[in-house]
Amino acid sequence: MLMTGLANRYAHQLIQARQKAEYLPSLSSRYPLAVGDAYEIARKIGEIRTAEGENIVGRKFDYLVDVSPENHQKTPLPYWSWLYDSTVHFMENSEGNFSLGNMLAPCIETEIVFRLGRLPPENAGIQELASCIEWMAHGLEITDYPFQASSRNLVDAIAAFGMHGALLVGEPKIVSEGSRKSLYAVSKCASISLSSNDVIRTAGFGSETYSNPLQGLLALHRLLKKTPDFPPLQVGDIIATGSWTRPLPVQPGEVWQTAVSGLPLSGLTVELTP
Repeated sequence: MLMTGLANRYAHQLIQARQKAEYLPSLSSRYPLAVGDAYEIARKIGEIRTAEGENIVGRKFDYLVDVSPENHQKTPLPYWSWLYDSTVHFMENSEGNFSLGNMLAPCIETEIVFRLGRLPPENAGIQELASCIEWMAHGLEITDYPFQASSRNLVDAIAAFGMHGALLVGEPKIVSEGSRKSLYAVSKCASISLSSNDVIRTAGFGSETYSNPLQGLLALHRLLKKTPDFPPLQVGDIIATGSWTRPLPVQPGEVWQTAVSGLPLSGLTVELTP
């Protein structure tokens, strides 16, 4: 288990590097980190950020193909991170600008976002979790990674803010009781495309195991049960349920658009600025 002092030091290093737009050597190259150690660093980062005035508003969930030798099967591994009021941005009329600011290696991904209106039961399944959803929205996540010339592995990703930079959220749609009951099946038939300069760059489908948003919500719920130092899902949590598309690098001056098929959600248009 990582010593508290070392976890605190790494947390401050990561925050300072983000503020100064500086790369760091990967943490795993300096210390043999376990997943629990990475979450301890993430917990310290959360404490520092909230002490400085940011408010936690939810969670990001996703999968990462860990290329480290220990992940022999190269299967996607689940992880989560905090969302803050400073990093979640609602897009009026499904369009807007976003400044990449100090991001070092920003990438864009597509998401389905939920807000929970009820507290999920401890042993909730997919349908019980669906009944807790207040609204859903389409979103874009901008990720960032502070470790230069480093293959992305799970422990470094968790420690480094879960690679979360910003979540751009489209118009929320209230989910009716009837829609909750059919949401899993409907999501399996949905798709999201991501375009730049009117050219489709990538697309994702709800039929894929790691795209269905309710499957992501269930995986997050179960993952939190394995991290007792963190609170479970809460009423009011905004949940980014996992990327539907592969991450694509972005830079200022680009305009990106999405189109959603099979779900009652509008596509988004975002212009990226310095």
